[in-house]
Amino acid sequence: MITNNLTASLLLILASIAMNAVAGGLKSDANSQLRGNDVTNNALDNATTFLAVDDAFSFSLNKDDDTATLVWIIAAEHYLYRHAFAVSMDIYKADGSIEQQSLTTETTFSQGIKTTDDYFGPVEIYYYQATAQLPIEHISNLALLNDAPNSQPQLSIQYQGCAEAGLCYPVQKRKINWP
Repeated sequence: MITNNLTASLLLILASIAMNAVAGGLKSDANSQLRGNDVTNNALDNATTFLAVDDAFSFSLNKDDDTATLVWIIAAEHYLYRHAFAVSMDIYKADGSIEQQSLTTETTFSQGIKTTDDYFGPVEIYYYQATAQLPIEHISNLALLNDAPNSQPQLSIQYQGCAEAGLCYPVQKRKINWP
């Protein structure tokens, strides 16, 4: 009887451990540690503090005569999704309309890490830094179409990332003036 109770107790403990591991999911292949209940417990205890999105993912446009590059600096324990990047140019017309030209397919992104995400499946992610080489000649030609008075063409930048501790930030959209 004691042996049966001990065996039953051990099986319950093992089943509980297995269920916690499955419920917590697995982190990406790039960082293959188990995501257990510690993340949930820390969040519930307010022990996990998440960065503001602009602190987690800051970006800038570096431009000279021949090149234009977007550079994201990604905080430690955070990552960006490649599939969430989008780049377009807003062209302001004299009639007040805005024409948006997609540049995403012509933009060359740095190579990230291929992994499998619990929600998106196979993805490419970036840790620490991501870059995007913009099609400068095409952008310069599009900028000439901007004919609204007192306006400047703008790049629209879209991206999304997550914190390893369990928070995925909403899709971010930023506009920057084309120099």
